[in-house]
Amino acid sequence: MRHQDTVQAEFTRQATTFRQSPTLNAEEVTTRVGQALGSQVERVLDVACGPGLLLPVLSRRAATVVGVDLTRANLGFASQVETLGAVHLVRGLAESLPFEAASFDAAVLRLALHHFEEPDTVLAAVRRLVRPGGRLVVLDVLGPESDETARVRDAIERLRDPSHTALLSRSGMGAAISRAGFELGDATLWSQERVFSDWAAIMNEPRRMADLEQVLRALALAPDDPTGLKLRETDAGLAFTYDWGLFVARAD
Repeated sequence: MRHQDTVQAEFTRQATTFRQSPTLNAEEVTTRVGQALGSQVERVLDVACGPGLLLPVLSRRAATVVGVDLTRANLGFASQVETLGAVHLVRGLAESLPFEAASFDAAVLRLALHHFEEPDTVLAAVRRLVRPGGRLVVLDVLGPESDETARVRDAIERLRDPSHTALLSRSGMGAAISRAGFELGDATLWSQERVFSDWAAIMNEPRRMADLEQVLRALALAPDDPTGLKLRETDAGLAFTYDWGLFVARAD
């Protein structure tokens, strides 16, 4: 199966649970993105827009928002979102976006890069579309700096979601953004406790999640925490820590 087919299969199944997730609708991963755009802009591109969770925030900052996604189910939900201003939805691949060069004032990638086989190719495609002096905002979960821990972590993420490729670390994200032709500016970092039951519910795949929970419970007993997730038992159940990063860059 091609990777893009895996992406469509996974996000078709989880489209409803993804858009209903309290974590993915939280201000930390919605409002912060809009604030990072800065002052009012004319045209913003939302790459891998999913079910449109960012569209209300972005449409308050931009006269026109264009959302691109590969999955029809996501675009169907995105078309139902209440927004301000003009919003256009396009089905397409982020690696080959069908727009003229320098046609956007800003672009946003939220929780997207770890689903692409070649993040550099995507960032380069986005750079072509952002005018000189325009802005890039990237928000994603960050991976460990240690290569060994990163391999374990990505294996866990792929067990949960086969469309996952690899998480970029803080340094890896900064380097990838710079290679694409952006000047890296502010980076906001924070950590968040996640409860396994909520994290798993997004996937809408109970059997797979039951197997994954057993794997994580076994790993939680390891003395050296090979996952880098700080696995622990809490009153709410099995929990772990996610590290997030919000990166703002300027197109050279």
